Amino acid sequence: SKGMVKVAYWDTEKSGPVPSVLGQVQGTPTIKLVRPKRKAKTNKQKDVIDYNRERKASDLETFALDLMPNFVERVNGEEDFEKFQKKARKYGLPMMLFFSEDRRITNEMKFLSTEFRRRVLVAQIPFTKKENRPVFLKYGVRGQALLVVPPIDSEDGDSNQQSNEVVFDGKLNLHR
Repeated sequence: SKGMVKVAYWDTEKSGPVPSVLGQVQGTPTIKLVRPKRKAKTNKQKDVIDYNRERKASDLETFALDLMPNFVERVNGEEDFEKFQKKARKYGLPMMLFFSEDRRITNEMKFLSTEFRRRVLVAQIPFTKKENRPVFLKYGVRGQALLVVPPIDSEDGDSNQQSNEVVFDGKLNLHR
């Protein structure tokens, strides 16, 4: 979880008034989480959430990771996948396909979807959904967790395109 959440510090005595995005601060120290709104048109719109738990590192970590933004799109079947591909083509964005063994979205995927928001589309395609089997077969995934980045121009999923895909199998072996 190290490096997934950015932490900032604001000294109200030395740095002047609190930025308006943080809202009202009634006492110090105050801990707030600032994250982009999911449906916002720009990254300037933010949700600000006050931290009201114990001041323990484990509680702070849980708070930050649980509330980390999530822009991962879930794919449930071929129709969803076609919509996802259409969206990628419309905006000219590459796709990052995370084939997973379960439906839980990992903190790492949430981080990637936030860090590369509006530069890449991230989808989770769980193997637990039978509707996703054709998508797994299309990319040669055999049920294991896998990250695939297909070429941008692969609109029709031609099998010749697979040689240009970048595949990460979680073992720090990059395959092409």
